[in-house]
Amino acid sequence: MFRRQFLENMASLPALALDFPALDAKLLITGIRIHEVKVNQRGNWHFVELLTNKGLTGLGEASHGFSAAVKDGGDQLRTELNSLFQLVKGESPFAVEQYRQRGFQKAFERGKIAITAFSAIEHALWDLKGKALGVPVYELLGGKLRSELKVYANINRATNERDADGRRLISAFQSNAENALKSGFKAVKLAPFDDMKPLKTSNEAQIASDIDYAVRCIEAVRQTIGPQTDLLIDVHSHLDRELAISTARRLEKADLYWFEEPVDPQKFPAETRAITDATVQPSAGGESIFGRQGFAQLIATRALDVIMPDVKHCGGIQELRFIAALAETAGNIAIAPHNPSGPVSTAASVQVCASIPNFSILEYAYGEVPWRAELLSPVEHFQNGFIRVPDTPGIGHKLNEALLKKHSV
Repeated sequence: MFRRQFLENMASLPALALDFPALDAKLLITGIRIHEVKVNQRGNWHFVELLTNKGLTGLGEASHGFSAAVKDGGDQLRTELNSLFQLVKGESPFAVEQYRQRGFQKAFERGKIAITAFSAIEHALWDLKGKALGVPVYELLGGKLRSELKVYANINRATNERDADGRRLISAFQSNAENALKSGFKAVKLAPFDDMKPLKTSNEAQIASDIDYAVRCIEAVRQTIGPQTDLLIDVHSHLDRELAISTARRLEKADLYWFEEPVDPQKFPAETRAITDATVQPSAGGESIFGRQGFAQLIATRALDVIMPDVKHCGGIQELRFIAALAETAGNIAIAPHNPSGPVSTAASVQVCASIPNFSILEYAYGEVPWRAELLSPVEHFQNGFIRVPDTPGIGHKLNEALLKKHSV
């Protein structure tokens, strides 16, 4: 009986191949398209499309791999993308691990722009693989554990109004936080320490003034959003260990969801652990770290309460999944992917977060452009502080070609 059933199943495989082009072993990657979308002075979005001989396309995002101040950053990114594309040209999109083996170390050695390019092509491979099989990427990662994900509104990139001293207006932070709540968010993040002058060139009075401003800003936003909304603070490594500990203690009444990267956790893992041990608020960080090897020490020493790999900078969807597994094994350390990015990066992050047990919360860049959601088809589905996990194939979306053309550089 078993032998007869097996032979019948084998006979049905050609029919299956007609339904799923990838199963006929002839779905091949033939080209790449790179799109740059104008956003704001903080930087543009960069999207990647991989083309195939069967008409399927795969999406990835390579935004924020370089500072907006780098004039030739876009040219460098295109060079890296075209170089890494040669590793997948003529290959099956199912060969994700082959691409990783060929390009992972190469990207690491060439730096952040190459790492971001590498990750974007990896996103597109997964998107193609899911579309070829007619399933969401999360099904390829072990299946969906949740149908919606808690997100927080990062209002930092949308807050740019400044006073005579060059500091962003506290009232502007408050206004954007209030707008985020009206849009349905239940959590808000800002980075008021970004207006600090470098510690090395500042005297004690200047440092105290800068920290006082940041504390006032945090307290004002907490008052605006009330006690029930989660408040997350990103320090962007502007402090040292002693200042971080003393500042965190001043902020205990603000009841922070987390206190993020007061120092660079990759450069200063011991200091990061000391800050975590000395403060009440949960610590978070790791937004720019590449690969499991980059996170290994921080995870092994539990230097952070929450780690924040970015699907664009950590090595892609597969590597983010591996990092999450490493963190889970080390004692269920929470994962909250860094993602102040465009909608394609968000879509890729959603697929991973839907499938990992130790997911905490996902970042969402709020208020940068009013047409963000419509840049994808179907549009991002966000409601009551959560983003829905789409059940459509791949990462769940295609680009809105008309809107893409309108806003492309």
